[in-house]
Amino acid sequence: MLAWSAEMTTSESARHDLYNGLSELLGPHRAETLMAALPTFDTSDLVTKSDLALFGAELRAEFKSDLAAVNTRIDRLYLATMSGFVVSIGTTVGFFLALLN
Repeated sequence: MLAWSAEMTTSESARHDLYNGLSELLGPHRAETLMAALPTFDTSDLVTKSDLALFGAELRAEFKSDLAAVNTRIDRLYLATMSGFVVSIGTTVGFFLALLN
C-alpha cells in the first residue's frame, strides 16, 4: 500500500487514471465533482510549519533591529530635549542674575 506524503506529486496521467476509475465506480458526474475538489497544484507550493517558523524568526529579527533603531532615535531626541531644557534654564537663571546686579 502506498502512503500519501506531502512530497508526492500527482502527474496528469495519474489524475486521468483516477478519474477513469472513479467514473466507472461512481459515474462521470460524481467523478468530475470529486476531481474538481482535489488540488491541481504541486504540493511543494504549500507553506509548511517550518516555512512559517522561519518567516516568523526573520520577522522577529527584523522587528528587533527596527525597534533598536527607533530606541536610538528616541534616546537622541531625549538627550536633545534635555540639553535644550538645561540651556533654557541656564539662560533664564543668568538673565535673572544679571537683573539683580
